[in-house]
Amino acid sequence: MVNQYFVDVWHGNLRLTATALQQLTGLLMDDERSKAEAFKSALLRDRYLAVRGLLRQTLAGYLDVEPVTLAFETGQYGKPALVGGALHFNLSHSADTLLIAVADFADIGIDIETCRPRQHLDGLAERCFSDREYRDWRQLPADARLEAFYRLWTKKEAFVKAVGRGIALGIEQCEFQLEKAGQLLVIPPEYGSASAWLVHELDVDDAGCAALVTPARRFNLRRLALSID
Repeated sequence: MVNQYFVDVWHGNLRLTATALQQLTGLLMDDERSKAEAFKSALLRDRYLAVRGLLRQTLAGYLDVEPVTLAFETGQYGKPALVGGALHFNLSHSADTLLIAVADFADIGIDIETCRPRQHLDGLAERCFSDREYRDWRQLPADARLEAFYRLWTKKEAFVKAVGRGIALGIEQCEFQLEKAGQLLVIPPEYGSASAWLVHELDVDDAGCAALVTPARRFNLRRLALSID
Protein backbone atom coordinates (compact mmCIF):
# COMPACT_ATOMS: atom_id res chain seq x y z
CA MET A 1 0.00 0.00 0.00
CA VAL A 2 1.40 3.40 -1.00
CA ASN A 3 1.89 5.78 1.90
CA GLN A 4 -0.03 9.00 1.27
CA TYR A 5 1.71 11.94 2.91
CA PHE A 6 0.00 15.17 3.86
CA VAL A 7 0.69 18.86 4.37
CA ASP A 8 -1.92 21.01 6.09
CA VAL A 9 -1.56 24.80 5.88
CA TRP A 10 -3.45 26.60 8.64
CA HIS A 11 -4.31 30.26 8.06
CA GLY A 12 -5.37 32.58 10.86
CA ASN A 13 -5.59 36.15 12.12
CA LEU A 14 -3.59 37.31 15.14
CA ARG A 15 -6.01 40.10 16.04
CA LEU A 16 -7.79 38.35 18.89
CA THR A 17 -10.15 39.37 21.63
CA ALA A 18 -8.80 39.65 25.14
CA THR A 19 -10.76 36.54 26.09
CA ALA A 20 -9.30 34.49 23.21
CA LEU A 21 -5.79 35.69 23.99
CA GLN A 22 -6.20 34.78 27.65
CA GLN A 23 -7.41 31.32 26.63
CA LEU A 24 -4.37 30.75 24.43
CA THR A 25 -2.01 32.07 27.09
CA GLY A 26 -3.31 29.34 29.37
CA LEU A 27 -1.86 26.74 26.97
CA LEU A 28 1.72 28.00 27.34
CA MET A 29 4.65 27.00 29.48
CA ASP A 30 6.01 29.38 32.10
CA ASP A 31 9.11 30.19 30.02
CA GLU A 32 6.91 31.23 27.09
CA ARG A 33 4.89 33.55 29.31
CA SER A 34 8.11 35.02 30.71
CA LYS A 35 9.42 35.67 27.22
CA ALA A 36 6.16 37.39 26.30
CA GLU A 37 6.41 39.70 29.29
CA ALA A 38 9.87 40.79 28.16
CA PHE A 39 8.41 42.51 25.08
CA LYS A 40 8.22 46.27 25.52
CA SER A 41 5.50 46.52 22.88
CA ALA A 42 2.05 45.26 23.88
CA LEU A 43 1.31 44.51 20.23
CA LEU A 44 4.40 42.29 19.86
CA ARG A 45 3.70 40.62 23.20
CA ASP A 46 0.13 39.75 22.21
CA ARG A 47 1.22 38.48 18.80
CA TYR A 48 3.81 36.23 20.41
CA LEU A 49 1.25 34.82 22.84
CA ALA A 50 -1.22 34.23 20.01
CA VAL A 51 1.35 32.52 17.78
CA ARG A 52 2.61 30.21 20.50
CA GLY A 53 -0.87 29.39 21.73
CA LEU A 54 -2.25 28.67 18.26
CA LEU A 55 0.79 26.54 17.43
CA ARG A 56 0.39 24.44 20.56
CA GLN A 57 -3.35 24.09 20.04
CA THR A 58 -2.92 23.06 16.40
CA LEU A 59 -0.20 20.47 16.95
CA ALA A 60 -1.90 19.00 20.01
CA GLY A 61 -5.00 18.36 17.92
CA TYR A 62 -3.05 15.99 15.66
CA LEU A 63 -1.38 14.15 18.53
CA ASP A 64 -4.44 14.04 20.83
CA VAL A 65 -2.53 15.47 23.79
CA GLU A 66 -2.88 18.53 25.97
CA PRO A 67 -1.19 21.57 24.33
CA VAL A 68 0.83 22.39 27.43
CA THR A 69 2.52 18.96 27.32
CA LEU A 70 4.20 19.54 23.96
CA ALA A 71 7.99 19.89 24.09
CA PHE A 72 9.99 21.77 21.47
CA GLU A 73 13.63 21.78 20.46
CA THR A 74 15.68 23.77 17.98
CA GLY A 75 18.04 22.53 15.30
CA GLN A 76 21.65 23.56 14.84
CA TYR A 77 20.61 26.77 13.10
CA GLY A 78 17.51 27.50 15.17
CA LYS A 79 14.71 25.72 13.28
CA PRO A 80 12.01 24.72 15.80
CA ALA A 81 10.74 21.14 15.95
CA LEU A 82 8.72 18.87 18.19
CA VAL A 83 10.78 16.63 20.45
CA GLY A 84 10.53 13.11 19.08
CA GLY A 85 9.72 14.15 15.51
CA ALA A 86 6.29 12.51 15.40
CA LEU A 87 5.00 15.50 13.45
CA HIS A 88 6.75 18.25 11.51
CA PHE A 89 5.82 21.91 11.25
CA ASN A 90 6.94 25.33 10.18
CA LEU A 91 5.30 28.71 10.66
CA SER A 92 5.44 32.29 9.51
CA HIS A 93 3.55 35.47 10.30
CA SER A 94 3.44 38.93 8.84
CA ALA A 95 1.49 41.72 10.51
CA ASP A 96 -1.73 40.03 11.71
CA THR A 97 -1.62 36.97 9.44
CA LEU A 98 -0.30 33.60 10.64
CA LEU A 99 0.45 30.47 8.59
CA ILE A 100 1.28 27.12 10.16
CA ALA A 101 2.32 24.22 7.94
CA VAL A 102 1.98 20.74 9.46
CA ALA A 103 3.21 17.57 7.75
CA ASP A 104 4.02 13.94 8.40
CA PHE A 105 7.44 14.31 6.75
CA ALA A 106 10.43 16.53 7.39
CA ASP A 107 12.08 19.45 5.58
CA ILE A 108 9.12 21.76 5.07
CA GLY A 109 9.32 25.54 5.07
CA ILE A 110 6.71 28.27 4.81
CA ASP A 111 6.89 32.05 4.56
CA ILE A 112 4.45 34.94 4.26
CA GLU A 113 5.19 38.60 3.65
CA THR A 114 3.02 41.69 3.37
CA CYS A 115 3.71 43.31 -0.01
CA ARG A 116 4.43 46.77 1.29
CA PRO A 117 6.48 49.38 -0.58
CA ARG A 118 9.94 49.82 0.88
CA GLN A 119 12.86 52.12 0.35
CA HIS A 120 15.90 50.89 -1.56
CA LEU A 121 14.01 47.92 -3.03
CA ASP A 122 16.38 47.80 -5.99
CA GLY A 123 19.44 47.59 -3.76
CA LEU A 124 17.88 44.84 -1.65
CA ALA A 125 16.99 42.86 -4.75
CA GLU A 126 20.53 43.21 -6.08
CA ARG A 127 21.97 41.83 -2.81
CA CYS A 128 19.46 39.02 -2.30
CA PHE A 129 18.75 37.83 -5.84
CA SER A 130 21.05 35.85 -8.10
CA ASP A 131 22.48 37.70 -11.08
CA ARG A 132 19.90 36.09 -13.39
CA GLU A 133 16.99 36.79 -11.03
CA TYR A 134 18.03 40.40 -10.63
CA ARG A 135 18.44 40.89 -14.38
CA ASP A 136 15.02 39.40 -15.13
CA TRP A 137 13.42 41.35 -12.28
CA ARG A 138 14.83 44.64 -13.55
CA GLN A 139 13.30 43.94 -16.98
CA LEU A 140 9.80 43.85 -15.53
CA PRO A 141 7.57 46.95 -15.78
CA ALA A 142 8.11 49.17 -12.74
CA ASP A 143 4.58 48.56 -11.43
CA ALA A 144 5.13 44.76 -11.47
CA ARG A 145 8.38 44.68 -9.53
CA LEU A 146 7.01 44.95 -5.98
CA GLU A 147 4.80 41.87 -6.20
CA ALA A 148 7.51 39.93 -8.07
CA PHE A 149 10.07 40.87 -5.41
CA TYR A 150 7.96 39.43 -2.62
CA ARG A 151 7.03 36.38 -4.68
CA LEU A 152 10.72 35.53 -4.98
CA TRP A 153 11.53 36.57 -1.41
CA THR A 154 8.93 34.27 0.17
CA LYS A 155 10.13 31.32 -1.91
CA LYS A 156 13.72 31.93 -0.87
CA GLU A 157 12.76 32.26 2.80
CA ALA A 158 10.62 29.11 2.61
CA PHE A 159 13.50 27.13 1.11
CA VAL A 160 16.13 28.16 3.65
CA LYS A 161 13.60 27.39 6.41
CA ALA A 162 12.85 23.99 4.87
CA VAL A 163 16.51 22.97 5.00
CA GLY A 164 16.84 24.44 8.49
CA ARG A 165 19.50 27.03 7.74
CA GLY A 166 17.62 30.32 7.63
CA ILE A 167 18.88 33.36 5.75
CA ALA A 168 22.44 32.70 6.94
CA LEU A 169 22.58 30.17 4.09
CA GLY A 170 22.61 33.09 1.65
CA ILE A 171 19.29 33.45 -0.14
CA GLU A 172 21.03 34.68 -3.28
CA GLN A 173 22.30 31.10 -3.66
CA CYS A 174 18.72 29.82 -4.10
CA GLU A 175 17.59 30.74 -7.60
CA PHE A 176 13.99 30.54 -8.82
CA GLN A 177 12.11 31.07 -12.03
CA LEU A 178 10.72 34.60 -11.86
CA GLU A 179 7.24 33.94 -13.26
CA LYS A 180 4.26 32.90 -11.16
CA ALA A 181 4.39 29.24 -10.12
CA GLY A 182 8.12 29.34 -10.91
CA GLN A 183 10.17 26.51 -9.43
CA LEU A 184 13.74 26.22 -8.16
CA LEU A 185 16.56 26.44 -10.69
CA VAL A 186 19.71 26.40 -8.53
CA ILE A 187 20.44 25.52 -4.90
CA PRO A 188 23.63 24.85 -2.91
CA PRO A 189 24.88 21.36 -3.85
CA GLU A 190 24.66 20.00 -0.30
CA TYR A 191 20.86 20.05 -0.61
CA GLY A 192 20.72 17.91 -3.74
CA SER A 193 19.30 18.95 -7.07
CA ALA A 194 16.79 21.78 -7.51
CA SER A 195 14.33 19.28 -8.98
CA ALA A 196 14.28 17.41 -5.65
CA TRP A 197 12.25 20.29 -4.15
CA LEU A 198 8.73 21.54 -4.82
CA VAL A 199 7.42 25.10 -4.43
CA HIS A 200 3.78 26.00 -3.86
CA GLU A 201 2.62 29.60 -4.07
CA LEU A 202 -0.19 30.16 -1.56
CA ASP A 203 -3.09 32.58 -1.92
CA VAL A 204 -3.42 34.57 1.28
CA ASP A 205 -4.95 37.96 0.52
CA ASP A 206 -4.60 40.86 -1.89
CA ALA A 207 -1.78 42.43 0.10
CA GLY A 208 0.43 39.41 0.71
CA CYS A 209 2.61 36.73 -0.85
CA ALA A 210 3.26 33.30 0.64
CA ALA A 211 5.12 30.16 -0.35
CA LEU A 212 5.52 26.59 0.85
CA VAL A 213 8.61 24.51 0.01
CA THR A 214 8.78 20.74 0.46
CA PRO A 215 10.72 17.79 -0.89
CA ALA A 216 9.32 16.77 -4.28
CA ARG A 217 6.95 13.95 -3.40
CA ARG A 218 3.25 13.19 -3.64
CA PHE A 219 1.14 14.51 -0.78
CA ASN A 220 -2.31 15.85 -0.05
CA LEU A 221 -2.31 19.61 0.49
CA ARG A 222 -5.15 21.11 2.51
CA ARG A 223 -5.89 24.72 3.47
CA LEU A 224 -7.54 25.07 6.87
CA ALA A 225 -8.72 27.99 9.02
CA LEU A 226 -7.30 28.52 12.48
CA SER A 227 -9.81 29.06 15.27
CA ILE A 228 -9.79 29.16 19.04
CA ASP A 229 -11.10 25.92 20.56
